[in-house]
Amino acid sequence: MNRFDEELRQAARRKRNAAAIASLVFVTFGLILAGYFLSFRSLSIEVRPEQARQSSVISIADGLALSFANRIYALSDTARLSISAAKYQTAELTVSDTDFGTDMTVILLPKPGMLRAAVTPSTPVNWYLNGQFTSQSSTLDTELAPGDYQLAVTSDYHEKVERSVTISAAQDTILSIDIPVITGILRAAMTPPGEISVDGVPVDSTAAITLGPGPHQIEVSAAGYQPVTDQIIVTQAQREFTRAYNLQPQPVRIRHQLAPAAGSLFVNGKRLDISQDVISVPYRQSIEIEYSKPGFTTQRQSLAVSPGETVTVALTLPPEFVDITVTANVTAEVYLDGQAFGPTPLQLSVPALPATLELRADGYESARKSITPKADQPQTHDFTLITTAVAKLRNAPRIYTNSSGIELQLVQPKNAQFQMGGKRSETGQRANEFIRNIELQRPFYVALHELTEKQFYGKGSRLPVVNLRWEQVAIYCNELSASEGLTPFYRTKNGRITGFDAAADGYRLISEAEWEFLARAYRRPKQTIFPWGDDAVVPPQIGNLAGDQARPASNSYIPGYQDGFSGLAPVKSFPADQSGLFDMVGNASEWTHDSYGFEPPLRDDVEQDPLGEYRAGAHVIKGANFKSASRTELRAAFRDGSDAPRDDVGFRLARYL
Repeated sequence: MNRFDEELRQAARRKRNAAAIASLVFVTFGLILAGYFLSFRSLSIEVRPEQARQSSVISIADGLALSFANRIYALSDTARLSISAAKYQTAELTVSDTDFGTDMTVILLPKPGMLRAAVTPSTPVNWYLNGQFTSQSSTLDTELAPGDYQLAVTSDYHEKVERSVTISAAQDTILSIDIPVITGILRAAMTPPGEISVDGVPVDSTAAITLGPGPHQIEVSAAGYQPVTDQIIVTQAQREFTRAYNLQPQPVRIRHQLAPAAGSLFVNGKRLDISQDVISVPYRQSIEIEYSKPGFTTQRQSLAVSPGETVTVALTLPPEFVDITVTANVTAEVYLDGQAFGPTPLQLSVPALPATLELRADGYESARKSITPKADQPQTHDFTLITTAVAKLRNAPRIYTNSSGIELQLVQPKNAQFQMGGKRSETGQRANEFIRNIELQRPFYVALHELTEKQFYGKGSRLPVVNLRWEQVAIYCNELSASEGLTPFYRTKNGRITGFDAAADGYRLISEAEWEFLARAYRRPKQTIFPWGDDAVVPPQIGNLAGDQARPASNSYIPGYQDGFSGLAPVKSFPADQSGLFDMVGNASEWTHDSYGFEPPLRDDVEQDPLGEYRAGAHVIKGANFKSASRTELRAAFRDGSDAPRDDVGFRLARYL
């Protein structure tokens, strides 16, 4: 080895020695620093109780720390510790900066024990621990803290059992408990003496009856009496029972044979439903039976019976009769419940039953009344019959609306007499206005206004319908009558009018006499010349006439008269007159029923409800219209005749009541 190599080795040795010395210094310094640091980040843990401390183990669950014996050294800011011991519950503890340098005490809790209990016989029971209800079952499995407990077992059908139980930590305690079945006692008395059965088994009713737990069906019976059933439930809370059973006699059954049917049957004062052939009633040694029906003599019967007996009751009621006398203001046939008995005055012996008494006579309205004859009380029934016409009038409405919407007013002339036509001395009189003495007797209906286009055609306006032939209007009247079930007034053949039936109640045209009566006499103090009175000056707004509006189309007009219409006006545009009718002055003239003639009456006799003879051809037209301006046309007596349609002629319906 040369000198150079030796120097190299020495240099390497010196280098290693220097590194070792440096490492030793660093480690020594680190240990001194760590020891100094750990002396300030440690704590002591004392585990209690003593039994737990002896087997305790402290481990680091989280964080950087060391555990030596019961001391903890932490290198991190916090650490989570786990402290465990045999038969004790593990405790977890988190320590931080504020805990280092202190002593801590940890108390471990014992682990719970398990109580496992069951009852014999196996049945649901109530479990109680230290007086607190725990569960309801045939077994008990529950986790308990170590210690002494008072266990109780109860059941509705078993004796109560109590046990003292000690629970050890982490150990199972097993119990088997016998629960004795309870028994009950029934002490029963019954009137009258009879038999008692429990759950269908006969028992000695003279001694106390022993019963097992739970429900029992009790039946008490005796011959001739209704059985009694009872239910008794033997429980721990109620074990002794006392009963006194009073049996009721079996009901009596009544089989009835009653005539007439549908009467009232009373047994011992109580009304019974006799819809069933056999009826049950409460037993009495003697029962009182009564059967009655209006119009018959009541029957009664007493019967001695035994409990449960079936008896037959046969009762037939004889009818009662009452004398009645029937009189009337006219001779009339007497009917009782629809059966004829003869003419008035009449004496009858009739059943004492509600009935309908009726009197009928030709030309008179039938009269009837409900009567209730009573035994030993004779009755007199006096009737006042009124004629059919009077009855019809009495029941007729004052105004009615027919199927076409036409309003008609009832007129009762009451034998009204007036004079038709115009005297020769009357200004404006025409030669065809013959004086006729008229008496109107028959009540009739008349339309409040002239028929409108809408009423006649089923569509259109409220203007009067015009431009119709007389025969066309008469056929319309018949069609309307047929639609309402009335007797047609006009006779027809092959679609043509051949005459009329004055007795018919169907629709017709107003007669000339009726029109003039309504226009100048009805509801007026005296007969007038014009519909408004005798003054020739036309009152304002009296109707639709030829006033100033008619100019210049017509040279004939009433100067200064304004009605607002130059042609036809809607019906009811002007007030009604004294008769209650509209448009009796102006608007449209009106077809009447009467055939037009120029022959004067042969005599001055009074004509009653004249309709004239039917003749084909011209018919009478009455009343002024919107073209009328002369005194002649404005008078109520004015009459015209035609057989052709006109644009200023309409019509007004009428019919006899």
